[in-house]
Amino acid sequence: MVYLLSLLALTLNPAIWRTYGRSKGFLIIQALRLLIGLAIVFFFNYFVLVDHTIQALISYGLFIWAIFLFADGIFIKAKRFYATPLVGLLCALAGAYMVFVYPLTLADDKYAFVNAKAKVISGKTDSVDEKHIPVVPEEYARYRSEKLLGELPHSSYYDLGDSTLQKIDGTLYWVTPIEYTGFFKWLKADAVPGYIKMNAEDENAEPEWIKTDMVYIPSAYFGQDLKRHVRAGHPSEILLDPSFEPDDNGHPYYVVPYGKYNKFRNILDIKGIYLVDPKTGAVKSYPMGRVPAFVDQVIPTKVAEDWNDWYGRYVHGFWNAHFSQEDVKLPTHWKGQDEVNGVFDHRLALNWFTDFTRPKSGSGSMVGFSMINARTGALYYYKDANGTLNGKSAMNVAEKTFRAQKYVAGTPTVYMIYGQFTWVVPLMDSNHVLREMMLINAKDEKVYSAGEIKRKLFDDYKYALATKMGNDRTIPTDVADLKTLSGIVTHVYKAESDHGTITKFMIKGSDKIFEVSSSDFPYSIFLEKGVKVEIKYIDTDEVVATVDDFKMSP
Repeated sequence: MVYLLSLLALTLNPAIWRTYGRSKGFLIIQALRLLIGLAIVFFFNYFVLVDHTIQALISYGLFIWAIFLFADGIFIKAKRFYATPLVGLLCALAGAYMVFVYPLTLADDKYAFVNAKAKVISGKTDSVDEKHIPVVPEEYARYRSEKLLGELPHSSYYDLGDSTLQKIDGTLYWVTPIEYTGFFKWLKADAVPGYIKMNAEDENAEPEWIKTDMVYIPSAYFGQDLKRHVRAGHPSEILLDPSFEPDDNGHPYYVVPYGKYNKFRNILDIKGIYLVDPKTGAVKSYPMGRVPAFVDQVIPTKVAEDWNDWYGRYVHGFWNAHFSQEDVKLPTHWKGQDEVNGVFDHRLALNWFTDFTRPKSGSGSMVGFSMINARTGALYYYKDANGTLNGKSAMNVAEKTFRAQKYVAGTPTVYMIYGQFTWVVPLMDSNHVLREMMLINAKDEKVYSAGEIKRKLFDDYKYALATKMGNDRTIPTDVADLKTLSGIVTHVYKAESDHGTITKFMIKGSDKIFEVSSSDFPYSIFLEKGVKVEIKYIDTDEVVATVDDFKMSP
C-alpha cells in the first residue's frame, strides 16, 4: 500500500496531461519519474524504516515532492503551467519551516514535557550498597571481551556490539552482544554464537562466554535485521534504538522501545517496548507499566540526553537560553561517548546519570545532577550537589594523582557512599587495562582513596571520611574507627590474584576475618598459624576487615 505514494512523482496537473499526454517523450519521462518515485519510497521504507504515518509522509515527503513539482516547471516552459512549480515552492517553504523554524518555537513545550516528569530532590539520599558499585570500567570490560572473542572459531566473522551495564540475577554485569563484521560474513554464518558478560562489581572478574545462537540482530541483513523484522509487523510505530538484555536465566532478548511524537515529530514520548527473541524472532509488545522485571532499559540514551538538555536549557524559554541565561544549567558533554551514564541506585534500578554545570566554559563544579529512571522515564534532579566537583574535574584529580604512571581516567559516576556524594573513577593504562580505582569526595577532592582491591578501597575511604572530614556533621559517626590489635594467628588462608597474594587470617579472641595483600605488605606471604602479629585495621560492622598496618613478630 505504501508504494502507491510513488504516484506523487508523476506530473499531477491535468492540463499538462491534456496538452502532452499523447507525446511519446512525455510518457517516457513519466515512466522514469514513476521508477524514481518507487526507488525513493523503497529506500525510505526498507532502509530508513520510516513509520507509515501522515506526519512521516509530510516530514520526509515535502522536499522530495517539491523537486518533482519544480521539474514540471523546468521541462514545460508554457507560462500557463507555472502554477505547478509554484506549488512546489510552497511545499519547499513549508518543509523548511517545519524543519528549521518550528522547532525553535517549542522551547516552552519541551521544558513543560520534561518538567512534568521531574522531581527536585533536596537533602541526602540513601547510600548505595558498596557491593553493587561497579569498579570495572566499560573500556576494560571491552578489552577483556575482545580477547575472549579472538578465541572463537571464525572470529573474523564477528565483532563486539555495544556494551551495557545490566543487572542479572541481582549482580551488575557488563554485557556485550556479538555482531557480524559485514554482509559476506553474515552470508556464511547461520547465526552469531552468543554474547559475553563480565562481572562489573569484581575487579578480578573474568569475562564469561554465553553460548546461544542469535539470528535476528542489528547487524544482520534483509529480514533478519532486527528493526526491519519488528517494522514488518508494526509499520506505524516510532521505533527507537534497541538494547540487548538477557533475563535472569541468561536467555538473550533485544528490547526495541516504541513511542509517539508530539508537536510534529519534535517531542518523543515512550509508550512501551517490543521484546524480541533473537533466536526465534518472536516479538511481544509491552506497554509502559507492564514491562518485564528483568528489563533495565526502556528509555534510550539519546532520548535521556534530549530530556536533560531541555530540562536545563529551557527553564525560562528559548530567548533566555541564548541570552541572559538566568537559571540555565547544562549537562556535561563527553567527547566521543554518551552524555549519560548508567548508574544503579540503592534499589538496583538503572538510572541515566549526568551532572550539570553553569553555562560557562571550563567550569570545574556542578550545580546538580540528574537521574532518569531508565524504565519509567521519571527524572530526579539533585540540587544539593551544587558547588561540588563535577565529572571532568574528578577525572582531572584522578589523573594528576597518578601522573607518574600516566594512567587515563575512565568515565566517572557519582554515588551516595557513606552519606557523601562520591565520584567513582577507574584508572587504566594505555592498553585499557584496569590499574587503579579511586573514590573522590565531591565536596572536598582532598578526601579520597585509591587502590587495586575494592574491599580496601572502600575501607580506606571510610577512614578518610572519618579523619579528614571530622568536623563535617553530615558524616555518620560510625563510618570508621581505626583500631590496633595484637595476638596469635589461629587460621590462615591464601589465594593468588592479579594484585599479588591475598592472605586472610583470624586472631585469637577476635571473630573478625582480616585481609592483607602482598602488594601492600610483602612479608604477609610468610604468615602461618601460630605467628604473633600486630595490626591496625578499620573497624566496621562487617565480618571482613582490611588491614591498614601489618607487623609480624620475629
